[in-house]
Amino acid sequence: MADPDPLSRLRHQLSSPLAAILAQTQLLLLDEGLMNPDVVAGLREIEALALRMRGMLRDEGMLERRNDGSVSP
Repeated sequence: MADPDPLSRLRHQLSSPLAAILAQTQLLLLDEGLMNPDVVAGLREIEALALRMRGMLRDEGMLERRNDGSVSP
């Protein structure tokens, strides 16, 4: 039997590893004073992109809920 909501399943599968990436990046940034500035810049880029992806996943969830009528626009 096919998954009735593959988009929701995909969003869930992406959210967990994304949360781990974001958490590890932010933990590393706690010691940014001890790191090479290029490394810090790279970690900041990873953090920004992870936050952007998380927002996109959340926005997609809101659109999905609006389409099925459970959230008013």
